[in-house]
Amino acid sequence: MFLYLGLLATFLLLINAKQHNVLYIVVDDLRTELPVYGQSYIHAPNINSLANRGVVFEHTYVQQAVCSPSRNSFMSGRRPDQTKSWNFKYDFRMTEHGAEWTTLPGYFLKHGYLTFGTGKLFHEKLPPNGDGNLSWTDIPLQFDCNASNSGAGGASTYCDPNMEKCSVNGSTFAPNPRWCTINATLDGDGAHFEDLDTLKDATKKMHYAANNTKNTGQPFFLGVGLRKPHLDWRIPKGYLDFYPARENITLPLHRMPAPTLPQVAYHDVSRSDDEEKLWEGWGFVNPWVPMRNETVQEMRQHYYAAVSFMDMIVGKLLTELESTGLTNDTLVCFHSDHGWLLGENNMFRKFHNAELTTRVPLIISVPWLPDTFGLRALGITELVDIYPTLVELAGLPTPQKEIVPLAGCSQAAIFTSKNMTYTCKNYALSQYPRCPVDKNILWKRNWCIEVESSDFGWMGYSLRTVSWRYTAWFQWDGDTLSAKIPKSKINGTDGFYEELYHYNETVQNVMDDLDVVEVSKDNQNVAQDMYEQILRLL
Repeated sequence: MFLYLGLLATFLLLINAKQHNVLYIVVDDLRTELPVYGQSYIHAPNINSLANRGVVFEHTYVQQAVCSPSRNSFMSGRRPDQTKSWNFKYDFRMTEHGAEWTTLPGYFLKHGYLTFGTGKLFHEKLPPNGDGNLSWTDIPLQFDCNASNSGAGGASTYCDPNMEKCSVNGSTFAPNPRWCTINATLDGDGAHFEDLDTLKDATKKMHYAANNTKNTGQPFFLGVGLRKPHLDWRIPKGYLDFYPARENITLPLHRMPAPTLPQVAYHDVSRSDDEEKLWEGWGFVNPWVPMRNETVQEMRQHYYAAVSFMDMIVGKLLTELESTGLTNDTLVCFHSDHGWLLGENNMFRKFHNAELTTRVPLIISVPWLPDTFGLRALGITELVDIYPTLVELAGLPTPQKEIVPLAGCSQAAIFTSKNMTYTCKNYALSQYPRCPVDKNILWKRNWCIEVESSDFGWMGYSLRTVSWRYTAWFQWDGDTLSAKIPKSKINGTDGFYEELYHYNETVQNVMDDLDVVEVSKDNQNVAQDMYEQILRLL
């Protein structure tokens, strides 16, 4: 049945093969804690408006929950084990045959589109110049103004040396904070914000592309990368007014990891003595001692405010599109590069194979298919599916003859069939490496961000279906850059650990009740079947 629907969808799109414009919006560190996913306490009216004109995907998963590997993956359409981009050292162009790959914007460029980009689409310098003229008509601007001063590994916040910065005194409970509010209007007037620079450049390029389309008929692909809600959570003061006072912010329901969570599955928040002291000041001791309530509440409050600030910018971008008169002929795709943890199971940030780090919001608006407005796709989708999906929806031929084929499949049949249970696959595969300094304490200082891939210690592969998540942790073979498959699959022995979590299919949009009870011991048949599926995918 699904195969028939997919073939019918392709036929319907090909017989009406007009090529449509694409506005592609990527944001950073945004989890599915949004009104469109059931969390009405978040102020995000513009994302709501986009959802009302599009399809909301309920189960979309990243291939690796950290910026550069995820972006190398979905922008190239290949998985991290194909791109060889597992951290911040390498990009897909460095792999064998990588120079010959066609990226998502590059495919539109090859098919006659004007392709512009701005902001954070690829990670900075990975690949160089945002992939330059291999992907873009014009090299995208990336406003990485003063990253060395942000302490965020390239996640610049301070674009002006005279800009008001977050200070040590900005928080009672978090010395040297990574979050603060400053004096500026809700629109950002009165201060300098990097994402507003991106908006300004996007507006200029959008109007140029729209005028060119009207004059020549040439369609456009415009990519816009916004950094918020990435740290630093430096936002105009008024955005806190959308949320309760810190002491009234709801804490996570589960403050501790699952009792049987393998140590290797936990990502340490610190990678140096200085960072460890910083987190200790915030009240973090180790994974099994909950962080101080006040700090967790303050983090959550400022993260929510940063989401609302980002939503304002998305609204301005959509308003600019409306002003061009091309809204009805422009596909809009909105998604995040990965999710985020805010104290659930005493976990923070990304860097995990957990549900809240691998699941992301995805909204696609196809205005020439208005019967799809406000619908919700219930099947599994991966970010590697975006490339072939946008290509098909925009009216371009299916990508072929790539020396390394795309890893994803097109979900365009969801729109043409209006069958919200359709999916081109029934699983999502994510992964994450671990590099513990002490092999006997696998959770401690286990960052891999700047480690040579040949020196990784572990790789965890996580398979998600509608009902289950299974993660297998393998020791890493630095010579072959692949997982060492154990001779016997016994949890906790022979360089192998596993996790299994069950999800209630009828309960949607839950943020605080996931990955709580690890059930592999009581469901060995399920664990074995999913383990074998991971091996087939590898």
